[in-house]
Amino acid sequence: MIGATSSAEASRRDGVTSPGTPLLDIRNLTVAYAQAAPSVQDVTLRVEPGEILGLIGESGSGKSTVAMAALGLLPRDARVTADRFDVCGVDLLSTSSRQLTMLRGSSIAMVFQDAMGALDPCMRVGAQIAEVVKRHQRLKGAACRREVLDLMSRVGLPDPETRARQYPHQLSGGLRQRAAIALALAGKPKILLADEPTTALDVTVQAGILRLFRRIRDELGVGIVLISHDMGVIAQTADRVAVMLDGKVIEQGTVENVLLSPETPYARKLLESAPTLDTAKTRTGADTSDAGVRNSPPDRADLITVAGATRCFRSKGRRVTAVDEVSLTVKQGEVLGVVGESGSGKSTLAKLLVHLDTPDEGALAMEGIEYAKLGSRARRFREAVQMVFQHPAGSLNPRLKVGTSIREPMRSVRAMNRGEAGDRVRELLREVGLPESSEHRLPHEFSGGQKQRIAIARALSCSPRVVILDEPTSALDVSVQAQVLDLLDRVRRQHDLTYVFISHNLAVVRAVSDRVAVMYAGRVVEVGDGETIFANPRHWYTRALLAAVPSTDPRNRDDPTDEAAGVDGRARTPAPVSVDAAACAFATRCPQAQRRCWTEVPSLTVVHGGQQVACHFPHLESTTEPFEDSTTAGGDRTGRVSW
Repeated sequence: MIGATSSAEASRRDGVTSPGTPLLDIRNLTVAYAQAAPSVQDVTLRVEPGEILGLIGESGSGKSTVAMAALGLLPRDARVTADRFDVCGVDLLSTSSRQLTMLRGSSIAMVFQDAMGALDPCMRVGAQIAEVVKRHQRLKGAACRREVLDLMSRVGLPDPETRARQYPHQLSGGLRQRAAIALALAGKPKILLADEPTTALDVTVQAGILRLFRRIRDELGVGIVLISHDMGVIAQTADRVAVMLDGKVIEQGTVENVLLSPETPYARKLLESAPTLDTAKTRTGADTSDAGVRNSPPDRADLITVAGATRCFRSKGRRVTAVDEVSLTVKQGEVLGVVGESGSGKSTLAKLLVHLDTPDEGALAMEGIEYAKLGSRARRFREAVQMVFQHPAGSLNPRLKVGTSIREPMRSVRAMNRGEAGDRVRELLREVGLPESSEHRLPHEFSGGQKQRIAIARALSCSPRVVILDEPTSALDVSVQAQVLDLLDRVRRQHDLTYVFISHNLAVVRAVSDRVAVMYAGRVVEVGDGETIFANPRHWYTRALLAAVPSTDPRNRDDPTDEAAGVDGRARTPAPVSVDAAACAFATRCPQAQRRCWTEVPSLTVVHGGQQVACHFPHLESTTEPFEDSTTAGGDRTGRVSW
């Protein structure tokens, strides 16, 4: 257990590092609990000032345990041993609890994956940051307020005065994460631990957070330990990389050496499991000997038709249009990928498709039968259309055994005795790669990937024709993600299923989809064959999304000092900006915005080979200019964008 009496020298006790001293110096760290095998064993890591160390590995490999040990936040029953365990020159193994408390925040701080859980929901954002500033910087009054606003501005929070008065729930996911970073920096720490800080964020928001980390490193000289299972995030951010497996560091070196020429089979497996836009032409983790429906032929029948669907909600007295006049078709046997940022309407569309919600305007139909006119056929519809949710832990009843959770939906739609239901449950468990004995266990006894397999088995229990998959792999490690994608692909082929695959991971969507629909601000702005859209996107928003995807090649990095530019000068997109209902919603961000864009909403128009795009001035092959975002370049709402 960390804590006891301190025998460190004054400089080490105060966290004052001398030139050449690493900010984090861990040698042969072992963490064990009671009689269990060590969760971390003989780990050696070193972080220098102004360096980002990427820590990669699957869930349970020990990454977060190392971070918690460095913060002194392990459970009381943890036994910590090490030849050396220094943070900013302070020996953690001999420092007192009081000194450790002062060390947290002023010398070492952490940015957690879930910013909403890390921020106090009952305190305004500015007050939370001020609390840390007062404690560690000893500032009060106007000086404290100036420091808080300066921190919020430095991490890219727009209008700091307004954001400081808001509560965490009033901020978007990206702004909450920036607020959490400002909170971590408020004590002026020398080392920052970031545990999966971008996992739940869209690619455009993620790109901004990664640039922010690099600026923190370059401008403040802070050392950063970036924990992630996203190879693109590590490639675009880290200087060095350490790979963990079963509590041990099995490989470490420069980011170029580890990611481009990995020495261990496990590191190679991680890299091969990670889908990228360059390698996703074959389905990730799947047997590609049979390409399946890839690039759906036009003669496939329309299974689900959406015609002018609009769904609105009321929020604080104003009308919010989540889905805005969406029209599209889902063909029999295809995989339709749906992509877009948070708030683009993807999940609301999913609820409409599965009939968990109804549109205010427009209609949805399955094989010509409108949802609104199902009547007595509603039960048959429930059998035919099922859904797999993003978080299986939230969609599975924690008090029901797995077998009961799978059995419930099929017994609700068809007559089946207990023996038949039991046989079907065991058959489904085998089909998704789980032992039959799993039916007698509770959800908390399974890993994230196993829970998602259970959720898939439950969706298959009614023998559906269509499965709506809402971010089914976003919370999974790359290797587990590949296994789940492989499972979904195999099940689809075996049962001739139709998938609607919703995700913000563009590489995964490219790997699994036959056709792709791109959503922005509640509208479908581009639809077409998946390979065509990824190879030659016509809508400027689609181009911006693709530009924001981090490359897994560390040689292809964007400029961390350029908030607008990405790889090859392409811009990253900020959050949507409200525009008049009669205007194109993307006009405030589009490099091609002209007067017409502010007075007329574009409709989906066929531009080439069946590809549809909702843009007055779509990108053409002859256009060579890179994407640039007008919100950072300066826009003129009355005419053509001014630069």
